[in-house]
Amino acid sequence: MIFTQLIQTNLRTKELGKKVEYYNRLDSTNEEAWELIEEEQDNQHGTIVITENQIKGKGRKENSWSMVAGKGLAISVILDKIYPANHSSFISLATGIAVVESLEKRGIECSLKWPNDIYYQEKKLGGILCESKIKKDAIDKIVIGVGINVNETIEEHPDDLQKSITTMFSITKHAHQRELIVAEFINSFERLLKKLNDKPTSIIDEWLNYCLHLNKKVSFSNDKQLDEGTFIGLNEKGYAQIEINGEVKTYNSINLI
Repeated sequence: MIFTQLIQTNLRTKELGKKVEYYNRLDSTNEEAWELIEEEQDNQHGTIVITENQIKGKGRKENSWSMVAGKGLAISVILDKIYPANHSSFISLATGIAVVESLEKRGIECSLKWPNDIYYQEKKLGGILCESKIKKDAIDKIVIGVGINVNETIEEHPDDLQKSITTMFSITKHAHQRELIVAEFINSFERLLKKLNDKPTSIIDEWLNYCLHLNKKVSFSNDKQLDEGTFIGLNEKGYAQIEINGEVKTYNSINLI
């Protein structure tokens, strides 16, 4: 069981995490977060939605996310305030940095795969799904979902995933307090959100420090076509820059393979 009081005891935030909604079982924490936004009259900014068992977790491009009940981590954070529309990619990047920083505090050195995957060496450890609603050329609301493989073994996941994923337990050979992972993630995330107002592009530099594939050959799907090139970084908007046959091309929505 996840103890919400333990999460809040370890928070050092001013806005995020003042309200934690815990559920024993959910289809999706992101879906529940959107329902909270629609149903509640009060502002939901900073609310955390967390569940012990997410049965229909979502990834990007309609992919699913596998969670082992009682051992994995599935949370969503509601940002219920106005952000400039061009901050969408920065918020996604900041989420990845915050997850990596929280795992570093648990003794695990991770990397980021653009745009939203958490990797340990060459194996996927976690993923991020950011969903936003735009109103008058600004982000009106955004829900950020984070999934991390924590205390399960690799063998507890479906057979078709076992060669490509890892878990915190498999890496460190001991269990981890999921509440502390959440608290440190939220602490880091709020710090990074503050940078959006001052120097949002500094988030790009922090993200690149953790990039798994910087200056490496990558393959990716683009309009159902398979391409490859060298990932050379991000532009000022946080979009991927890939060099293909000597020409640098920019992409804001592709899946690296």
